[in-house]
Amino acid sequence: MSNKFSNKRILAVFLVPAIFLGASLLNSVKSASLTSVSVTLSNPRLSFRGTLDGNNVAGTSQVTINTSSGQPSLSTAQLQNGDGVAIGNADSLGVYTVSTTNPTSAFTIGSTLAAGDADLDDEVISTQSASLTVRFTTATAINNGRFRILVPSLASDTDAADGIPDSDLYDFGSSAPTVTCPGDLSGYDFVAGTATASAITIGSTQYHSYECAYSGTGGVGTQFNGTSQGAIIISNIINPAPESGHVTGTADTQNIVIQQLDSGFNVDDYTSVAVGVIEAVKISAYVPPTISFTIAGVNSGTSTCGITTDVTTSAAAVPFGEVSIGAFNDAAQTLTVTTNAVNGYAVTAIENDQLGLNGATCTGDNTGTSCIRDSAGDDAVMSHTAFDNWDSLSTKGFAFSIHNGDANTIPFNYNTTTGNCAGGTYCARQFADAEDSQAAQMIFSSTTVADNENINVCYRVLPNVTTAAGDYENYVTYTATATF
Repeated sequence: MSNKFSNKRILAVFLVPAIFLGASLLNSVKSASLTSVSVTLSNPRLSFRGTLDGNNVAGTSQVTINTSSGQPSLSTAQLQNGDGVAIGNADSLGVYTVSTTNPTSAFTIGSTLAAGDADLDDEVISTQSASLTVRFTTATAINNGRFRILVPSLASDTDAADGIPDSDLYDFGSSAPTVTCPGDLSGYDFVAGTATASAITIGSTQYHSYECAYSGTGGVGTQFNGTSQGAIIISNIINPAPESGHVTGTADTQNIVIQQLDSGFNVDDYTSVAVGVIEAVKISAYVPPTISFTIAGVNSGTSTCGITTDVTTSAAAVPFGEVSIGAFNDAAQTLTVTTNAVNGYAVTAIENDQLGLNGATCTGDNTGTSCIRDSAGDDAVMSHTAFDNWDSLSTKGFAFSIHNGDANTIPFNYNTTTGNCAGGTYCARQFADAEDSQAAQMIFSSTTVADNENINVCYRVLPNVTTAAGDYENYVTYTATATF
C-alpha cells in the first residue's frame, strides 16, 4: 500500500490473510457455451470502508469504528495486523498501519492519530486489490473477434473509478488496470488489452469492461488456460467492501461475465461466473453457488488427533493464551468442503512466518529467544514437506497434524506409522513458511465431487524454556480451489 492517500486515491494492499488463520477459495464455474472456465483472484479479501465513532482522540494509537452506521464495514473482522489503512477526511487521508485488532469495533495502529484524523465520522479505508485471471476453452471459431470480461460496478464513472472500494462492487481504480492478453497463436493475433470503467449495462447491472481483441479466424476448443496457452489477466482490481447487511463469516457474492464477441460486437459465447468474497481474518473465500468452504472452531476437551484439546478455537482464531513450557499445548479446527466440481478440489495451507514475539519476523528457521520456531520433530527431519513423530517433550516448537474425517486424500494422518512416523503416536508436519520462500502445501483434496468432506487440523505448540516472555503470533492462509 502506498504511503500517500489524497484526493480520494487509495492504492492497493497485498498482504497475507488471517489472524493465525485465514482461508481463501479460488473458484471456477462452467456454464453456457464456453467450457473449462475458471476465474481466480490473487487476493480474496474484502476491502474495508467504515467510519470513526466519537471515542477517538488525536495523539493516541487506539482506533474505534462505528458498528451501527450506514457504512459498508461495521466490524474490524475485515482488518488484520499489518494492513495499511487510511483515516481522516475524504480529501485528506492520513496513512497508518494496523498493529492489532480487537473484536468487532477497535484496532491499534503503529503510530498515533494525527490532528484532524480522529473526528466523528472520519473515513476509515483499507483497500484490498487483486489480479484476476480468467481461463477458458473456446466453443466457436469467430473471425476477428474479441474476448470481454465484465466485472460488476457502480453506474457512476466517477464513483466507480476513484480508487475507493465500493460496497458489494469492484472499483476500477483511479488509473486503468492493465489487461494482459494471451500470446499470439494460430487463428489469434491479439492486440493490447483495453479496460473501460462502467462501460456495459446488462439489465439493471453496470459492468467494468476488460477486452482482448484479435485478428484471425479463431478456433474451436482452443484452451486459454495459462499453461498450453496464455490466460487473460487483469491487474489491480479493487475488491468490494461489504454489502449492506453483511454477516461476518458469510460470503458476499457477485457475478463476473465472460463473453466472446464477433467483429460486429455481437455476443456469441457467454458464461456467468458466481464468486464470493469474505473476511480473510475469519474465512477468506471466493464461493460460487456450487462450492462452499468453511472453517469451524473446536471446543477444549475434544478428543482428536489422538490428544485432548486444551483451548476452544473459532473460525476467527486459535487463542492458545498462556502456554505451558513443560507440556504440549494442543488445539484444533474443522475444515469442510462441499462442491459439485466433477474434477474435485484441493485445499492448501501456508504460514506467513514462524511464531514471532509480537508478530516480529523470524528469519529462516530462527531459533532465537524471540521466536517459537517450527518443530523439527523427534528425529530432527520434520519440514513443510516431510512428516515426523513429535512425542518427546524435549522437542520444542510449533507444528500441525491432521485427523481425517472423510476427505478423499490427505498427505498424512496423526496416526500414520510409516516412514519417519514409524513407532510414534503423534505424526506432525510444519506449515510451509512464506517468509522462508516455501510453497503452500496440500492438506486435503479430492478428484471428484464432494459432500461435506472434512478434516480436523490439530495445532501443537511447546516453547523452549529460554523463549522470551510475551505474545507470539503468526498467520496461516488456507486456499481452496475447485476444478470443473
